[in-house]
Amino acid sequence: MTKRLSVLFLSFATIICYGYALGGLGSYALGVPKPVPTAAGLVCGTLCAFLAIKIWRRYIEEIEEEQRAREAKKSCNAKEKDED
Repeated sequence: MTKRLSVLFLSFATIICYGYALGGLGSYALGVPKPVPTAAGLVCGTLCAFLAIKIWRRYIEEIEEEQRAREAKKSCNAKEKDED
């Protein structure tokens, strides 16, 4: 559950950081360039997205391992019942 929540919050952070980057780019259109928010938004947004994907992949692997263990347990139980 904590991995799912951390992925959720990192996804929100990604959207917010990319929003800051877009705001920084928009400042160029107004004639007051702000490169720091643009760069910070891009870097932080990319890092948050990378972390979210990394955590999500680990979560999916854990789920697959649990399913494999359940299937193996079911097949063992089925074999034992067939032998009886």
